[in-house]
Amino acid sequence: MQKRSWFLFTALVASAVPLRTVPQNLQMPHTQNFQLCLEGFSTCNQRGLSPNELRAVKQFDEDQNYEECIEGSPLCHAAKMNTEQRSAMARASHDHNLQNCLDGYDECKQNLLTDSEKKEVAQEIHSRNWRTCLDGLGDCDHKQLNAQEEHEVADADYDRNLQSCLDGNGECDTLQLNNEDKLEVSRTVEDRNLQVCLDSSEDCDHSQLGFKEPPEGNMADPAANSLEQRISQPPRRLTSAP
Repeated sequence: MQKRSWFLFTALVASAVPLRTVPQNLQMPHTQNFQLCLEGFSTCNQRGLSPNELRAVKQFDEDQNYEECIEGSPLCHAAKMNTEQRSAMARASHDHNLQNCLDGYDECKQNLLTDSEKKEVAQEIHSRNWRTCLDGLGDCDHKQLNAQEEHEVADADYDRNLQSCLDGNGECDTLQLNNEDKLEVSRTVEDRNLQVCLDSSEDCDHSQLGFKEPPEGNMADPAANSLEQRISQPPRRLTSAP
């Protein structure tokens, strides 16, 4: 009973003592307030800024908005840009569109190009198609090539096919080779098979060695002699079709 009375007395005393409250109007440091204004925070108190600081805040806001507009951000407010910034923005937009056209992007708007820029874009499109044809990759449009370019592309195709045949690539088309290159490819294939046989590989094709399969234990000698004979011959110079 005494403990209960003590608790009631303590509660009454505590309720009689006023609680300390946090001051509602703490003074923010001037430099911190200025920084908040520069960064556009709503807690900024512009009434506490000097005229020079107000001008700095306005200039910072204009510059920040200009960067947003240049980057194509939805936060851009075109109405906030001054005359100089609008002109720079128009030039940047034009240059960006021109680069899209030169790179062959779908975002290209050719109706916004000048006559000289349209000619430049047409030349770049032609050159890109020619390079694609030379590389043998992508979609080559032969109708866009002139006679000289068509000849160069044909030579590149021939050399690429010849190299595939020499490398033993499955894309080799021997029907496209001239007689001299066919002989060279045949010799290269035989030499490659001979080396495979010397390495005792299961891929060895004995029918291409030019001699009957020797008795067990003597296979290396004739194969080695055949390889030495081939190595001793001077290499032939590969030539493409005229």
